[in-house]
Amino acid sequence: MFFRKIKSSPPEGMAFITTASDVIEAEVIESRLKASGIPVLKKHRGPGGYIAVVLGNSTYGIDMFVPEDRADEAKSILESADGISDEDILSDPSFNDESVRAANEEYLKKLDRRNIWMAVFFIAAIAVLIYFISVNM
Repeated sequence: MFFRKIKSSPPEGMAFITTASDVIEAEVIESRLKASGIPVLKKHRGPGGYIAVVLGNSTYGIDMFVPEDRADEAKSILESADGISDEDILSDPSFNDESVRAANEEYLKKLDRRNIWMAVFFIAAIAVLIYFISVNM
């Protein structure tokens, strides 16, 4: 009611292809298109970008754009992925690739460090807030 989910206008030379419901879906779509050599531009709707930075995800939606001359190709790639089952994905040999596994582990460590820093920041902010409340009473 308070926030309208308005579709982003496409940047010049880019065409709208879809709206991802959250950050995870946007990453999957982006990786699928980039594997085919199609560059992707993502634009969060409303305050979704800020919410994703703070909370790690947003449900405002992410509009996805590709170059106008590659839009039909991108849409056909996304449509071809609709019929793939989880078993097909898990049977892909790339899931056993050690370089992919190492990159994922490094990414998870980076997320852990970010979460620790966010926790430290919020604990410090709460401590400062309690201090100022107790001093002014």
